[in-house]
Amino acid sequence: GKMFCYDSPEYVKDMGTPDRYAAVCADFKNGVVQAKNLRSKQRAVFLDRDGTLNKYVGFLRNTDEFELVSGAAEAVKLINASGCLAIVATNQPVIARGEVTFDELAEIHNKMETLLGHEGAYLDGIYFCPHHPHKGYEGEVPELKIECECRKPKAGMLLKAAEDFNIDLSQSWMIGDGENDILAGKAAGCRTALIGNESFGQDVTAETLTEAVKLILKQ
Repeated sequence: GKMFCYDSPEYVKDMGTPDRYAAVCADFKNGVVQAKNLRSKQRAVFLDRDGTLNKYVGFLRNTDEFELVSGAAEAVKLINASGCLAIVATNQPVIARGEVTFDELAEIHNKMETLLGHEGAYLDGIYFCPHHPHKGYEGEVPELKIECECRKPKAGMLLKAAEDFNIDLSQSWMIGDGENDILAGKAAGCRTALIGNESFGQDVTAETLTEAVKLILKQ
């Protein structure tokens, strides 16, 4: 009554037909299989969540409030096709505030991955910071009200992903819609892209996520 799966960003293909077998042979010959082996350094595109992948609604507390921005799945599919890892890095202080549990956040992220999957896009990893430094509020979770190393603008989530996936941060990008995203990317040693029209020292500025992805994949 149980189903098991192997979840990996490495090269995994069903090659049970002649056409698929030929495609895998071509990938092997062209070095695609070896490049996706985690013994090889990986390139990643880190993505903020709220306001970048999904519509910003303030503190998002339940799955009903979650809606992808227009073009989000297309943008992630472009990252998938490029060979880069697509990794979300998001601050989620609603957990420290006692407004969302870890299980409820998991359900929100399940919905995010499901909506992307319906359009043929996928994420290789999701990293979140549950902490918040300001104490003294009703309903808060005291053990999460701390100064941490993972909350953007610090680079902790990106550094942990780099360790987990053998990522070359100097060849990777951070895309977000705010200053903290840009600062976190820079702190990690990534190049950065901002969705918006402000200047925080980013390398690329774009109006939409899809435009940002297309621009950085040309670099």
